[in-house]
Amino acid sequence: MIQRIQTVFWLVVAVLFVVMIPQEWMTLVFPDGNYSVSPTGIVHDSTNIGSTIPLLFYTIIMAVFNFVIIFLYKKRILQWRLTFIDMILTLGAYGIILLYRYYVWETEPVATNWGYPLIIPGICAILEFLAWRAVIRDEIKVRSLDRLR
Repeated sequence: MIQRIQTVFWLVVAVLFVVMIPQEWMTLVFPDGNYSVSPTGIVHDSTNIGSTIPLLFYTIIMAVFNFVIIFLYKKRILQWRLTFIDMILTLGAYGIILLYRYYVWETEPVATNWGYPLIIPGICAILEFLAWRAVIRDEIKVRSLDRLR
């Protein structure tokens, strides 16, 4: 299990999703002040004014999902399928972020300052793609060895 490179990829993805939780994802600038959006809530002038529970649950579920995939090492086809689903769900994080950016506010903000944690889902999708390819390579190796027996 630990000798497979995809295990490292999945572990890094899980850690990156956990790292995203306390970070500020974006700051929306309005005439009445700045609003910070993170998975822990929407903050205006150091007071929590809104809940982002779906965003928090999404990041936690994605971290746990990647951690669970690691322990399915005896079921490579299932790992392959779950990793593909995981790639799609990881890119879905951008959809949730855009939902909070464009549909939660009644007025258009003056400016939006995107935070650096927003590059993490893209990095995670790349790592998941690499893990997906490594699972395919492992399965091809195992099938070729079964054919030789």
